[in-house]
Amino acid sequence: MSAETTPEQEPAAPRFAFLRSATVVAVGMAVMNVAAYGFTLIGVHRLVPEQFGAITALLGLLLIGNVASLGLQASGARRLATHTGEGAAALADAMLKAGRRAALGLMVVCLLATPLFIWLLHIDSVVAILLLAPTLGGLTLMGSQLGVLQGSQRWTELAAVYTSVGVGRLALGGGALLIHPSLDAAMIGLALGAAVPALLGGFLLRGSAGGTSAQVKEVLRETVHGTHTLLAFFAIANADVLFARALLDGRHSGYYAAGVIVAKACLFLPQFVIVIVFPSLASSPGDTLRLRRAIQAVAGLGVCAVLGALILPDLVVAVIGGKEDYGPLGPYTWLFAIAGSSYAVLQLVVYAAIAQQEKRAALLIWIGLVVLAIGTGIVLGTGIATGMDGVKVLVAMTSTCALLLSAGLAAGLHRQTIDN
Repeated sequence: MSAETTPEQEPAAPRFAFLRSATVVAVGMAVMNVAAYGFTLIGVHRLVPEQFGAITALLGLLLIGNVASLGLQASGARRLATHTGEGAAALADAMLKAGRRAALGLMVVCLLATPLFIWLLHIDSVVAILLLAPTLGGLTLMGSQLGVLQGSQRWTELAAVYTSVGVGRLALGGGALLIHPSLDAAMIGLALGAAVPALLGGFLLRGSAGGTSAQVKEVLRETVHGTHTLLAFFAIANADVLFARALLDGRHSGYYAAGVIVAKACLFLPQFVIVIVFPSLASSPGDTLRLRRAIQAVAGLGVCAVLGALILPDLVVAVIGGKEDYGPLGPYTWLFAIAGSSYAVLQLVVYAAIAQQEKRAALLIWIGLVVLAIGTGIVLGTGIATGMDGVKVLVAMTSTCALLLSAGLAAGLHRQTIDN
């Protein structure tokens, strides 16, 4: 007589599989982020301030250009997750071909923009600027590969590629700085480091074939939409630093910049949840329960981060810059944890909108950015709130904006599901 499975036991296996996948991806992404922070630490100790400022500016350009990689990953993962029947291998090949075309196009744009970057960033090294192109090309290739692995739910291989991003940057970029502390050496190391995940992804996805030109064009068209939506998100998620720099005095804008380190940590902390849940959001766009649970998971991690900042403010300040310089920020680090967690929720809803191909998401985010800019200009620009009060008001306004946008986007997705 065989043992019967009770209803309580049935979900145990799927839950265990989800937790295992989430853990594997979380570890891979944690290694990537810690290694990237390690490269920054090596840079700040090995480079003179002028050169460190230059490498930070170049990393900022890479961050902007990497939005295309994220767009490729999102469109690739969505298309594979929603694909039914035969032809998955050909679809994966089309995504990889689209990644190669996008990488080549971005490299050409970077090379043509070299004089502009030299003038804009006040960097004399032509070599360092030229190395932006191959670095961005490697990251873009990686984005298409991550999309195939994510859409196919090959979580262990996906985590391996994420790990290789951090290892490549730390070992080759940081190693280059240890050997020869210069801007050129740092960029050579970063370019070589960006090739590591692309090579690993190419090895893991070797043998893909059959993608047609029509499929490639479809992937690229969808990538443009996803990239636009993600660009809008990254613009609003980073605008507060610019507002602080422009509208607060030097000392308090510095406090705000240090607090943003906490916010960004809380933004990146639950990214593994988004990576894991995105394919299922794409394949089941009407499953609002799954989206709510994902939001609860991201919000739960945010609550833990906020409580940690409330209980251990001195430790948080010590990590972000030291009590001597940033002591006054201590009692308010939890506010930045709320802001970062709010944007983490917004990021999840943005990816849900991409999964559902909601065309109005980018427009709504841009409108939110304009409203936030006008609001901060009125409150901070006219002196209604200044000093530390200005810091608190600005972080509260960004949190409120993120939560309102999250609610608006989520409600729009719900209405679209009902209409369908």
